[in-house]
Amino acid sequence: MKKYILTEAQLMEYVELKKAEKIFYDIVVQIHENQKFLKEDVSHKKANQSVIDRFIGKKLINQRVAEMLEKYKITDETGQII
Repeated sequence: MKKYILTEAQLMEYVELKKAEKIFYDIVVQIHENQKFLKEDVSHKKANQSVIDRFIGKKLINQRVAEMLEKYKITDETGQII
């Protein structure tokens, strides 16, 4: 078994990264559920934007989450669904 020696800053960086990944995954899951379960007469874009707005309202979207959303082409720089 290997032992790793980390500084406190490295550990905090890792924890923050994992939190950002979890929030990103939660957003993707909710968007997928919207596309899977909503009826045709409901706008998927508006429903998905409400998911993003809900996470913004809870102040869960930080810089890392926003970067991941932009990287995977879910939102643009202003936080709007593409």
